[in-house]
Amino acid sequence: MEKVLLDPESVVQLNPNYVIRLEYFGGILYDKQHMGYYGLNRTASDILFLTQYSLSLSDIVSLLSRIYELKPSEIMDVVSEFLYPLLTNGVVKKGHKKGNPNNAFNQLEKMRKFVDQLKYLSAPLTAFLYLTWKCNIKCKYCFLKAPRRLLREPLTLEEIKKVIDELSEMRTFELCITGGEPLLDQRLPEVVKYACERGFTVNITTNGLLVNRELAKKLATCNVNVQVPLHSSDFKIHDELTGMPGSFEKAVDTIKLLVNLNMNVSVITILQKANKDDLRNMLPLIKELGVHVWNIVELKPVGRADNSMAIPLKERLKIIEELEREANKLGIQIIAEKPFFFVGDKGLSQTLINDEFYKLFTRCGVRTGRYVEITPDGFVYPCDLLLGDTFPNLIAGDLRQNTFKEIWHSSEILNKFRNLKQEDMHGKCKSCIYFDLCGGKCRALAYSYYDGDLYAPDPRCPYEPK
Repeated sequence: MEKVLLDPESVVQLNPNYVIRLEYFGGILYDKQHMGYYGLNRTASDILFLTQYSLSLSDIVSLLSRIYELKPSEIMDVVSEFLYPLLTNGVVKKGHKKGNPNNAFNQLEKMRKFVDQLKYLSAPLTAFLYLTWKCNIKCKYCFLKAPRRLLREPLTLEEIKKVIDELSEMRTFELCITGGEPLLDQRLPEVVKYACERGFTVNITTNGLLVNRELAKKLATCNVNVQVPLHSSDFKIHDELTGMPGSFEKAVDTIKLLVNLNMNVSVITILQKANKDDLRNMLPLIKELGVHVWNIVELKPVGRADNSMAIPLKERLKIIEELEREANKLGIQIIAEKPFFFVGDKGLSQTLINDEFYKLFTRCGVRTGRYVEITPDGFVYPCDLLLGDTFPNLIAGDLRQNTFKEIWHSSEILNKFRNLKQEDMHGKCKSCIYFDLCGGKCRALAYSYYDGDLYAPDPRCPYEPK
């Protein structure tokens, strides 16, 4: 096939629907429209970083030749071949106004110098912002034991905006606004609007009880993603789990309203013993509601939930696999965590084990820095399962004392999770051949189940080293 090369004087720009962030292993390209992440090596990351500055192909090649100490003629074709399919697929586009190459070079050099000294992500992929602990229902499976206490006055709107600014400057991709029930905070529309203006993909999780047409229209102008819980196709099961008669009917009405406003809506279901036999019946309901994404979340035995409500790993995986087959026929995408990448003695490719980007999603999100939690009163926690009065010693930082950037890079708690080594682990993790990929998996469940032992195995793990 004949190579298709770009004109050296073509100005190449990164599509604003994509965000590039440099990392210690290379970089991450984030697709805002589809909420997709792509791991890039160092060279690909550097090329796409430079396209943010509307440079000509020859400028990009010239700058790369300085960085990699190669002649421009040696890399022109390679860079052109790399960019052409991205141009075809809309990741980059041709521009008209050329930017400043020196400024682009200085910014790339500055960022590379910074991320190259890190061994963890330069910022979280997602920040969870808890607007309030207040909630208008009392779900049996909630990971928080209500009522959750504020340790002090909640963040003001100006303080929230300041945190959003900091997260944006660090290039955090997604902001999930949650609670409690976030719609109980009247500031929600303004917070959502501000976060969207700062370039975030904004996700809201709401039980739907307080959604009306006026509020929905306000949210629709910001192109947010809204996640509404439905735990069964049977209203009796759903209402029993939420502790609120009529909550099923209201959730269904809310989903219909949001879909009619062409909003991005997904259904979230907490998979547990009480609803496992009805999940297949939910597929036609979700299809009928016009929803295309179904997020199935494993029940975690913390907060109000306990082990008696949970489903064993192998049974859970079997349920999800069966649902995925049926969902594909209906055009429904199922998003479900599969916490361990083996059952019994199934092996894994050594290529995957050595892939740093892949490990971001196979290891515990606290360890890899995929996400972080910000409470209504401005405290930073490593994980939602570690929120609450149960874990007072796991506050990673105080946003009234330090900036988010200072907390992210200097927190003793966050660094403790990041720096876990296999030789520090207890039990079977210490000799497990999968540890480099799995990293001990969920530290929060280990910490909770084994009375504060951060180094214990994930209690769900079925693998027994030989």
